[in-house]
Amino acid sequence: MKVLVEGIGSMVFGSQLKFYRELDWELIGMDVTSHSFGLYKVDRGLLVPKYSDSGCWLKIEEILEKEKINLVMPTVNEGLLTWSMNKKTYKEKYNTDISISDEGVIDICIDKWKTFEFFKHIGIPTPETSLEMKYEFLKPRVGRGSAGIFFKNQIDIKRFNMAGYISQEIVEGDEYTIDVLCDFDSNPIYIIPRKRLETESGVSVKGVTVFDEEIINYTKIIVDALKPIGIINIQCFKNEKDIKFIEINPRLAGGSTLSFASSDNWFKAIECFYNNSVYEKKEVMYDNYMFRYFNDLIINKREMLV
Repeated sequence: MKVLVEGIGSMVFGSQLKFYRELDWELIGMDVTSHSFGLYKVDRGLLVPKYSDSGCWLKIEEILEKEKINLVMPTVNEGLLTWSMNKKTYKEKYNTDISISDEGVIDICIDKWKTFEFFKHIGIPTPETSLEMKYEFLKPRVGRGSAGIFFKNQIDIKRFNMAGYISQEIVEGDEYTIDVLCDFDSNPIYIIPRKRLETESGVSVKGVTVFDEEIINYTKIIVDALKPIGIINIQCFKNEKDIKFIEINPRLAGGSTLSFASSDNWFKAIECFYNNSVYEKKEVMYDNYMFRYFNDLIINKREMLV
């Protein structure tokens, strides 16, 4: 099975790689720079333009056709909506499956204003949010990590352009990411909350799996209304008084490998879904801790892709 992966220069790909390697998959990896360690760890590394470049999707289609890709695992926010929009087309043209939710689901998830409206509509507790500069916390409607995030006291209020931004009330408490794996009928197979003990640039570097019935039950409501497929993650804050859900990311999370290690290799389950074979759910291990660390890959200039 030939599988196309992306975002392979990020620190988190290093921890995901061991789970990819547990399966009999031929990994084709793509990235926008030759200074990406993942290009030299997959079976075949390919350079592609950025998603913002006009020729990006033509190049990707060339890869799908030439490499005879069976499955794509999209993980880079900027490409998620287009991957979803092209699911049917790529299946018909190249017999390539895309492991991603439908377009309407992605649209709700990547736009934080639409996510807020979705939460309110289905009765999920969420921070009060506005398209105007009403609250103290400012962040892009479409974005990831901590990029572009400000507090009111950090900016010139009169000059700040709210186009493409939301303001949100500040919430306090422990931060959780809930990793979710759904089958192709949107049935949740795993719902695993993990407390984010420490983050860097919005990515969890220390965490612990936690059994929290309230978080799990709210997540079931979200999944039932949203109808995602494959792997997604949901974020919330919880303190002694209340809980507030803030985001849905329709992709693999940076710290999802903690949930893999605490249950099963979710890529194995996804393979079962695409092969129409039965996947047997494993027991979840809670109170598992994850501590992320760096590793080095040394490449000589002669070996680098150009």
